[in-house]
Amino acid sequence: MAHSEFFINAVELIDFQGATNVPSVLRYEKGIRDPSFGSNAGSKSHTREELNEDFKVDLGNIRPGTSVTKQFRCADGQDRSAGTLTADFLTTILRDADSWLKARNLKTDVNLLVAEPLSMQDGLVSDNWLANYRTNIRRILSGKGFDKVDFLPEPFAVYQYYRHGERHPILAEQRKHYALVIDFGGGTFDVCLIETTKTGDVAAVGNRMAKPLAASSKSIGGYAVNRNIAEHLIRKLPIAKTSGGRLAKGFQEYSKWRRDGTDISTLGTEYQHFIRNLNALAYRIEDAKLALSRTIRNWKLDAAETASVPVAVPSDPFSSMVALTTIYLSASDFREVFLQKVWNAELKNTVKLTLERGRQESNGANVSVVLLSGGSANIRWLAELVRRDFASELQFAETLSIRDYQEVVSKGLAIECARRYFTPDATGDFSATTYNRLCLLLEPDSAGCDIKRFSPKDIGLPIPEIPGVLIPSATALGGFRDKPMSWKVRLESAPKHQLHYYFLKSSFDKEDHQNLQNVEETCVYTPRNARFDSHLTVELLIAKDGTATPKFTYFSGRTESESISTSGRPFFLDMTSTESIATATAYIGLDFGTSNTSLSFVSHERIQVYERRSQESSWSELSELASTLPYPLAAPLAEYLVQTDPGRLAVAARKFIESALTLAAYITFLDTCSSARRDKTHFLKNLSKRSAGPIWGMLKQLLESPVHQTGISLTYQKLKDPVFFKEIEDSVRRISDQKHDKIEDEAMHALRPVQILANISQELFSQHTFGMFNHVRKKRFGVAYEGIFRRAHGRPPFVESSIYEGTIAFSNDETFLISKEDARSISLEPLILWHHCPKHPELENGHCFVFDSCERDGTFTYVAVGHKCTLVASPHDTDTSSLHEVLASWKITDPRITVFEVKLRQEDRQQ
Repeated sequence: MAHSEFFINAVELIDFQGATNVPSVLRYEKGIRDPSFGSNAGSKSHTREELNEDFKVDLGNIRPGTSVTKQFRCADGQDRSAGTLTADFLTTILRDADSWLKARNLKTDVNLLVAEPLSMQDGLVSDNWLANYRTNIRRILSGKGFDKVDFLPEPFAVYQYYRHGERHPILAEQRKHYALVIDFGGGTFDVCLIETTKTGDVAAVGNRMAKPLAASSKSIGGYAVNRNIAEHLIRKLPIAKTSGGRLAKGFQEYSKWRRDGTDISTLGTEYQHFIRNLNALAYRIEDAKLALSRTIRNWKLDAAETASVPVAVPSDPFSSMVALTTIYLSASDFREVFLQKVWNAELKNTVKLTLERGRQESNGANVSVVLLSGGSANIRWLAELVRRDFASELQFAETLSIRDYQEVVSKGLAIECARRYFTPDATGDFSATTYNRLCLLLEPDSAGCDIKRFSPKDIGLPIPEIPGVLIPSATALGGFRDKPMSWKVRLESAPKHQLHYYFLKSSFDKEDHQNLQNVEETCVYTPRNARFDSHLTVELLIAKDGTATPKFTYFSGRTESESISTSGRPFFLDMTSTESIATATAYIGLDFGTSNTSLSFVSHERIQVYERRSQESSWSELSELASTLPYPLAAPLAEYLVQTDPGRLAVAARKFIESALTLAAYITFLDTCSSARRDKTHFLKNLSKRSAGPIWGMLKQLLESPVHQTGISLTYQKLKDPVFFKEIEDSVRRISDQKHDKIEDEAMHALRPVQILANISQELFSQHTFGMFNHVRKKRFGVAYEGIFRRAHGRPPFVESSIYEGTIAFSNDETFLISKEDARSISLEPLILWHHCPKHPELENGHCFVFDSCERDGTFTYVAVGHKCTLVASPHDTDTSSLHEVLASWKITDPRITVFEVKLRQEDRQQ
């Protein structure tokens, strides 16, 4: 696809509860049929125990058809299985998705592409985890009307995102790449090695010969990091000095409870309290971890970082009386926990295993690029540790760094969805493809194992170049759906009594249990009085769920009844889904994560529109601005870019125009109020509603004001240009006519005014930084303060920041506009402010609220950027009474605004 970056910005993530990424949690209430999910569930819960979460991993441990499954207690007093929890969660989220589609006049007969982790290999999951997971997901979704469901491993979605969305010099070279993909999410850690073609590159379009060479996975993610931090903080408590034995047992019982779901009522009272307190602390640490991660500027492993954040820790974790004490989590403590408890103990070997599996498959070729993904990859020590501990293997590799790794999988899913039907053969890049080679060792009658060469008997099977290899990695097996694959092999002696067999992923060591595929059974017994051919025939039949049933034929008769054979127990084969849904014209990409879930939507019609727009410079330029404008403009502009329906395009255009005029009016107003040479004015008094007409009227008055000649908002004087002025004037009139149904939506031609306002805004914000102060506190000696200023351009999370040192004690999240040239800075509060919302407690900085209207009852209303939440400032509300008091005085007479000189250290934080 041409102009891939435009396509990435145009991919639309489905909105749930005002966010595109929702927590994978449920809350049940007595007497209410449907549970709450996501942020709504979190906001209704008083304790973490009221929520059901982490059920994704347990879903794969349920063998289909099993009547007795592990049960989980819910807040309504009932017990439910992971299958029921997943079904309820997906039902509610897909119901909201259906409403989202219908509200946009989009087709609802869509198919699903589901992101899946790679095959698991640790003690928390069963050996057939992925086969169980696929079958259970298909069963759940088919009951919701989705009969065609396909799967894509998460690292492959990551690959698609980087290949078609990120433009980087190393990826623009026309040469073969070996890409190491690392996806570190909330609950899983996936690693994969992918080979590209010699004529293409990771970011190129066209050739479909990208190969997954090797992969491995572990069920550990961001919340495991939290639990290790929680343990570290508890060991800092004074009680730890006298209760070492109790603590050790408490941590042990907590691990058992996390792993096995043990009923804690069987434990002593103090250990019940300990488990509850530790679990609540582990989830509470998420916000502290995010805040500290956003504060750390230098992620080098030897950096002397002094940042720290407070965490409320139970002073006695064995007590039901939750008295909290404050303990600071420092960057150095965070680094040490991540290094020792997470990387060394859990993650490092998974990367090592993938590189070892891929070494022979790549014929010793060097890894050329490392691609990261997943919210936990924003803990950027991960990249540093990968480079340090695998310096030899990655000595020629470039690790690509992007602003945020959170939505890589979701958008990669959307790209694969599109490629599955928008390319001539309509199959995508990874359908029915193996991602670890399959090796087979055979031992007849305990006579010892020799590595043997296997010869394919069926046309279409690759001829392995290496003895002992049955199926090389990156083998496409779509042609073998529902029909067996067979090979012949000559043994030293016939298995007259028994045959031990070992299917291994990329290994020739039968004792290598981590790579053993057929874990549950490794031996079949030869029928009595069996006859033998000169060779043994090995057969594999792959089922829809990805399981392979082995069959060993000793004698091939003229008919099936004359043949002598034995079948082994099915095992899961490391390959992508074999389901083909290429006839679809619309897809939902479902990234069902352990901790968070998101959905993306693409359709044939939308891709056609995006393709056409990508060829037009005006649309491409807007796409680039969506990541550089400040958040109050970037969010509505991104919404505008993804619309294809004329009606919704018109509404999105109106929202962006109103947002751009509002930001221009408020900045110009505050700039005007900072002038020392002015009389009393009443610009704000006359603004009752922040809609296009009134806000444009206010801005025109400000632009004509004789005192408006300062540097902060001088760029907006360009709106007085006759050509620009007429375009905006006409668009404001059309917005009014549209609201009053005087014109059709199609008559709202808005591209030109959107361009004008976006470009003029970009000129101003290329010279000024919009953002907020965080963690400003007094230095220990002297009168100076220090903290950070976070740049809030593009979409959250906002990771770019600068160091602040000065004599002003700015409050946390205080919103400012700072000149890059002369440090002239102005507070945008109370017209634009950051405030936490009870509906979305997971948002680190809360919402960015913009002053919207003065109500008849004397209250003031704010609307959230990018969300449907509101904030009401009332004199009767404790939390907002001070805000109301300031605004009420401003509505009487425009204030005098202080301009500050705020100097920041300009170096960007190390990525």
